Amino acid sequence: MKMILCITGERWVGMEEDNKKKEWREYAREITSEVRFKPEVLQGIRVLDVSVANPSANITSSLLAELGAEVIKVEPPEGDPLREISPFGEFYFDGTGLDFLIESRNKKFITLNLEKEEGRELFKRMVSRSDVVIESFQPGWMDEKGIGYRQLREIRPDLIYLAFSAYGHFGPKAEELSKIPDSNLLGLANSGFMYSTKELPEAGEPYNLPTAPGFWMGYYLCALWGVCGVLLSLIHRNRTGEGQMIDVTSTEAASKITQQLIWSHAFGEPLEIGVLPLDPAVFSYSFYEIKDGYAFASGYTDANFKALITQIEAEHLMEKYPTVFDRIPLEKQRQAYKDVQEAIKKFTFKELAERMVKWGEEGKEGVAIYAKVMTSKEVLEDEFWWDKGDFTVYKDRRFSLLLPTTPWRLSETPFRLKWLGKRVGENNYQVYKELLGFGREDLEDLHKNNII
Repeated sequence: MKMILCITGERWVGMEEDNKKKEWREYAREITSEVRFKPEVLQGIRVLDVSVANPSANITSSLLAELGAEVIKVEPPEGDPLREISPFGEFYFDGTGLDFLIESRNKKFITLNLEKEEGRELFKRMVSRSDVVIESFQPGWMDEKGIGYRQLREIRPDLIYLAFSAYGHFGPKAEELSKIPDSNLLGLANSGFMYSTKELPEAGEPYNLPTAPGFWMGYYLCALWGVCGVLLSLIHRNRTGEGQMIDVTSTEAASKITQQLIWSHAFGEPLEIGVLPLDPAVFSYSFYEIKDGYAFASGYTDANFKALITQIEAEHLMEKYPTVFDRIPLEKQRQAYKDVQEAIKKFTFKELAERMVKWGEEGKEGVAIYAKVMTSKEVLEDEFWWDKGDFTVYKDRRFSLLLPTTPWRLSETPFRLKWLGKRVGENNYQVYKELLGFGREDLEDLHKNNII
C-alpha cells in the first residue's frame, strides 16, 4: 500500500488510511482549500507586461500572477489608458476604473517610455533577466523599434513572447488593418459569433440585429488562449531550452467556439441562425418560463425529448413530434416551443430537478437536463458559490471590492490573491533597484528626461 508519510518529532505517521476514511466531498474540500505552505506553480518566472490599452493582455498577466509569476506591468509614464475605462464612468481608486483595478492582481507597476531610445535600452536589460514578454502594440512596431521578438531573442534565447493584436502578425489583413486596435466586439463580430446569436427575423428590428454578450467575452477568451500559450511554451522550454513567439487575436479565439462556422461548411450553405428560445439545429434546447422564474430545458434526441415531455406530464407531445425531424424545422419548432411552454410552466425548478434525478436513478432511457436561469443578485446571494470560494471580498485600508476568484481548484499548486490596486509607477524604486541596480538619484534623472 502506498503510504504518505510525515515526520512529527522522530515518529513517522501514515496518513493514507485516514484519507480513505473521509467522505469524498470532505476530502476534496480539504486538499483544494488548504493553501498554506504549498508552492506556486509559476514561482521564479518573471513576466514583463508592456501591453497598452488591451484587456486581453491585462487579464493574461493577472492569471499568470495568481499562479505565482512575478508580473511587472510596464506602463507609459502617463499610465495605461485602460485605467480610465470603468462602468458608469466611476473611478474606484486614484483615478483607476473598476476593470483595470480587478485585473491588477498581484502585479508590480512601473513606468517606462518605450518611445525613447534610452527607455528601450532599459527594457532590453530587463528582458535579459525575464522569462516572458507580453505586448499589444501595432504588429511590427516593436520590431521596428529594435525590441521585437527577433531582437529580444538574441538577448534572451529562451524568451517567451506573447503578442496580442486585432489581425495577427502576418497575412493581407494583418498589414492592411494593422492600425486597428483589438477590441472585444471586433473579435465577436469578425468571428461570426455575433451574427450567429441574433434573433430570428420575425422578432423585428432592433431585436433581430446581431447581438453580443454584455461582458468582455472576447477579451477573456483571448486571454485564456494567451495563458495556455505561455504555459505550453514554458513546458516546451523546460524540455528543449527554446523560447518562442505566440500570436493571438480575439477573432481567432472567438472563432474557436463559433460552432455555426462548422455547420455552414458541413451543410454547404448558411444557416438561419437565432438565439434561444429557438435553435436551428436542435429542439428542445431552450429556456422557458416556469413557476418560480425561468429554466433552461434540453431534450433534443428522440429518447431525451421523451424523457423531457414525460417529466413535465406532456407525453401526448411524442405523438405530435415523434422524431427529431418533426421538431427541428423552425415552422414546427415555433409550435413545439409553445406546447412545451404550456406544460412546463406549472413546475418549480426544484420539482423539475427532482424528476430529472429520479428518472436517472430508475434507469429509464433518455436524459432531460434543466438549469435555473439565475439573476446576478441570485448568484451573489447563493451560499453555495461562496462556500466553494468562487467569490471573495478584498479589503485593505483604501477600498473594499467583491471579486470573482479564478475557478481553478489546484490541490498542490493553488492560485493566490495577494494584493490589488497599485498606482502608476508605484513599484519603480523596488523594481529598478532589483533588476538594474538603480538608486533614487538615477530614477530622478530618468523621470526628468521623461524616461519613466
